[in-house]
Amino acid sequence: MKEAGEGKFCPFCKTKLVYEYYQYSHIGKFKCPNCNYGDNKIYKYAYNIDLNKRCFDVDGITYSIPGNNIYTIYNHLAVLAVCSLYNIDTEIVLKSFKDFSLNNGRSEEMLIKDCKSIINLAKNPTGANVSIRMLNENEDAKDLLFVLNDNIADGKDVSWIWDINFDKLNNVNRIITSGTRAYDIAIRIKVAGFDEDKIFPFLDIESALEKLYETSNTKYIIANYTALQPTRTALKRFNNQ
Repeated sequence: MKEAGEGKFCPFCKTKLVYEYYQYSHIGKFKCPNCNYGDNKIYKYAYNIDLNKRCFDVDGITYSIPGNNIYTIYNHLAVLAVCSLYNIDTEIVLKSFKDFSLNNGRSEEMLIKDCKSIINLAKNPTGANVSIRMLNENEDAKDLLFVLNDNIADGKDVSWIWDINFDKLNNVNRIITSGTRAYDIAIRIKVAGFDEDKIFPFLDIESALEKLYETSNTKYIIANYTALQPTRTALKRFNNQ
């Protein structure tokens, strides 16, 4: 549990929580040894989870989902639990999960210059670390673009980037940074031990994209709050050039 520890202590009695297993942020199976907070009834339990095939089983039924990451499983399982409480027909849930199109920068997959590109929002360490976890699950060579702004809506303090696990990157060839704090995030990545000769900061997104798509590797793009939509727009414009 090297990540930011929002979930390490009981919100009621402040006792340190005991985790049976841990996923990210506060997510996992935990219980407070003092007041038993977290010892809850399980409404729905997912098993036979296959991230490559993008499916999981609940109550003997296989559900197909659009994403291949652990937080997508949690989100769909929560929806499934609510649907069961309101007696929504299973066939409706199956169809909704299968047909749902994930877009708007939330693990959105695009084809840019014939390169598979995945863009995801990350406005805190948990979001960034989950995005990196998703990146690391792909064993192929890849490039990363990290776009970091410090506008009012983002928060002027970007010290949260020091809680991102940049020291655990799997087969990332190059990292391009952009946004108003392109150099801050570049320094953070350098300090994590990534080869500084493979880090390329650009204040403008257009130059960053030119550099990013010099190779044909899969591209992962992480952008914080006010950077997300401008980055999506720039990607589409770049693809049409």
